[in-house]
Amino acid sequence: MIELIIAMAITITVMGLASSILAGAFNVRSREDRKSDAIADVQRAMNIMTREISNAGLKLPSGLPNVSTNGVVSNDSDSQSLRFVSNLNGMPDPANAYFEDSDVTDMDEDIKFLMYVDAALGQRYLVRYEKNGTNKTTVLANRIDSLVFRYYDEKVTYDTTVNASGNCDITNVKNAAGNAETEVTPANAKFVVIAVGVTLPAIGTQGNEGYQPPSQVQLTSDVVLRNSIVY
Repeated sequence: MIELIIAMAITITVMGLASSILAGAFNVRSREDRKSDAIADVQRAMNIMTREISNAGLKLPSGLPNVSTNGVVSNDSDSQSLRFVSNLNGMPDPANAYFEDSDVTDMDEDIKFLMYVDAALGQRYLVRYEKNGTNKTTVLANRIDSLVFRYYDEKVTYDTTVNASGNCDITNVKNAAGNAETEVTPANAKFVVIAVGVTLPAIGTQGNEGYQPPSQVQLTSDVVLRNSIVY
């Protein structure tokens, strides 16, 4: 009987340790899966933003109100959002080389990117807003904590930073000569840096096996407004 009790005690102890290790492994796996999913969502969103913003100012018609020569809508763009226009419908015409549309009222020609905050759900979304057409709002990523746009008149290098609240930004910005570069207004930009911050919440309980503390991840993308550059 004593031997049986000892064997049962050892078995229970081993099973308890194994359960703790297994629970910790599941927490780590869950955290990594959520991290991968969140980063993949933001990367897809950044690819879309980079591709579309680089077309800003393409074959821009004259006389558009509040639209700068680089295609940025100056009174609707700042560090938290970016609106731009481009004339994508220059159709090949064998007789006249190109037929230029005289407006930017077609789909995908007037776009705004911003972060939408749902205070009721405590959720933040990276949103593409289509001014023309009917399906105006598209959620590009639903697990972000901050979004910032920075505007420069030439290509820059920089360091990234994320604070404890998950807000991202860039610092130590320098130009090709290695000198500190000052940000310009959206209307004068030729180069845009997009930074998105993602906060990963804690998994498990602090002090217990498998606990994963909260952490912040930042993703950045550099966009050249190619139609604003004179070669």
